[in-house]
Amino acid sequence: MKTIFLDSSVLFSAINSPTGGSAKLFVTKGIKLVSSKVVLTEVERNVRKKLASYQLERMFLLFGQFTILPQRPNKALIRKAKAIIVEKDAVILAEAKQAKIDILATLDKKHFLTKAAQAFLQPQKILTPKMILDRR
Repeated sequence: MKTIFLDSSVLFSAINSPTGGSAKLFVTKGIKLVSSKVVLTEVERNVRKKLASYQLERMFLLFGQFTILPQRPNKALIRKAKAIIVEKDAVILAEAKQAKIDILATLDKKHFLTKAAQAFLQPQKILTPKMILDRR
């Protein structure tokens, strides 16, 4: 079973589009979804700011369908990540590395789907939900 770390772009998309690829990860067999408190905080802030209030209910429903990692981001790992990715995403990259997951799922191709980010996370992979679903 593959463990997939959901970043904020994937969670936000799953909340906003119940039939899209990000949402399909929640019903895909053979994978375990995880995320972090940092990601959840960012997603909740964005949902409250950008989406209709009824989507808060879907957000909390989805939050109950994956494991929330109890870890705190490792400061040394965050510093290393800042050298290769924009500061706001360094925490996510560091958390994914620290979590020992198989795949970091993201829709942020510009910052995460780079050779530098992939090399930092090795042997773990960085993929979009579509890439994950296409491999199944």
